[in-house]
Amino acid sequence: MTAATNYLERRILHYIFKNNSLSFSSPGDSIYVGLATAVSDAEAGSVTEASFGGYSRQQVAAASWTTIGADSTDTQTAKNTNAIDFPAKTDSGTQTITHVFIVDASSSGNILFVGALDATKTLAEGDIFRINATNLSIELR
Repeated sequence: MTAATNYLERRILHYIFKNNSLSFSSPGDSIYVGLATAVSDAEAGSVTEASFGGYSRQQVAAASWTTIGADSTDTQTAKNTNAIDFPAKTDSGTQTITHVFIVDASSSGNILFVGALDATKTLAEGDIFRINATNLSIELR
């Protein structure tokens, strides 16, 4: 996942250089992972969120992320330390997941990062979508 949204880029600059009301407070435990079936504009954070029965964004607490990289390295990375499991799909039919996104709220909120899956995943009734430990990688370069 390497696409930071315009929203996030602007707030990072305001946080670093201005530390004003446009800055967001430390998100810490207000980080959620969501699933998308389509993305029309990753930079604008415009996604079509999954809507299968039982779906909800999954909260990932600050303690469940590992950061990798020293001040001297070009790439800084955050990875999930534990598996992220989404609830089982409870309705009939299928839904194809194409992207994962990071957002600052359990519903609505501001999308911070968007990334395409290496391979799309079609979910049927009873399927669980899982992101294995360390498989969700957010990189800043």
